[in-house]
Amino acid sequence: MSTVSLQKLRKTYGKIVAVEGVDLEIAEGELIVLLGPSGCGKSTTLRMVAGLESITSGALQIGNRDVTRLEPKDRDIAMVFQNYALYPHKTIRANLAFGLKMRGMPKDEASQRVQEAAEMLDIVHLLDRKPGQLSGGQMQRVALGRALVRDPAIFLLDEPLSNLDAKLRARMREEIAMLQRRIGKAMLYVTHDQTEAMTLANRIVIMRDGKVQQIGSPLEVYDRPANAFVAGFIGSPEMNIMEGDISGGQLNLGGDVSFAVPQGAVPGQVTAGIRPEALSLTDGGVPFSVQGIEQLGSQTLFIGMMGDHRVRAMTGRRDDIFLGDTITLSVEPSAIHLFDRESGERRGAAGEG
Repeated sequence: MSTVSLQKLRKTYGKIVAVEGVDLEIAEGELIVLLGPSGCGKSTTLRMVAGLESITSGALQIGNRDVTRLEPKDRDIAMVFQNYALYPHKTIRANLAFGLKMRGMPKDEASQRVQEAAEMLDIVHLLDRKPGQLSGGQMQRVALGRALVRDPAIFLLDEPLSNLDAKLRARMREEIAMLQRRIGKAMLYVTHDQTEAMTLANRIVIMRDGKVQQIGSPLEVYDRPANAFVAGFIGSPEMNIMEGDISGGQLNLGGDVSFAVPQGAVPGQVTAGIRPEALSLTDGGVPFSVQGIEQLGSQTLFIGMMGDHRVRAMTGRRDDIFLGDTITLSVEPSAIHLFDRESGERRGAAGEG
């Protein structure tokens, strides 16, 4: 069973700490997504697993082997890059077989692996073409195929879909998810795109400033973000984050803006988070001045002011509300997320104590 264990991985460049103490266990067949903004340390973490960056401290195990100081070729990994890194003068068949040839694999066995990977990725008809004759999506399949023929313990994917247009990215996400389930191997996938993370991952590792903020399933990090940063980073459109205080059973957000919280919510200053889709149009709610409208087909996103706060509210499709209108919004108390004002750490959704 090929498990992967990252044990307090740390990476520094002089006095700059790029990654600080990442602990992560990846089970065989699990797809883990490293997610975060640019500069958070996710790609550096991936590159340490790959052996492309040295590990300053900590340990890395793949299977039952300590590979912390091994060269990339000795780690039993395969990597897919953002740029496809294909040899332009070689055919697709030769590109797929090149790594196997360099490792001295017999020609017949290499040919069989190439054929099997091509069939799995539906690129058999492309094998005699060269990369310049392929579309972006086809080249990405070839890059995946080149990793697939290796049959490694873990696949490492570094922003593999960033160069594709939105429609092709969505299709390739589906294909990668289906491929991963078929092959049953561990994958470590880096992206800054939360849609990729939410749709692909078994678990998401959210990073910021080189540190892990939260590890959990997509719905766990969506429903119970560990801190205000995760709350604001996960979800599209993003969560409304507002400062306020709890007193008298109410979350007071300044002016006349307040929402009920369940009995037992701890009084005091808080940072509150409310997802746009949790806000409902109701009579007698909090006034909301509509300043922007985005029609998304089956849903409508309203952008406007609620007191002094700029807020987004997502509803079902509405074409009877216009710029300049004032509507009223409400929210279920259990849908309000509360965080410590100073540390940003979760105090629990309202009603959790």
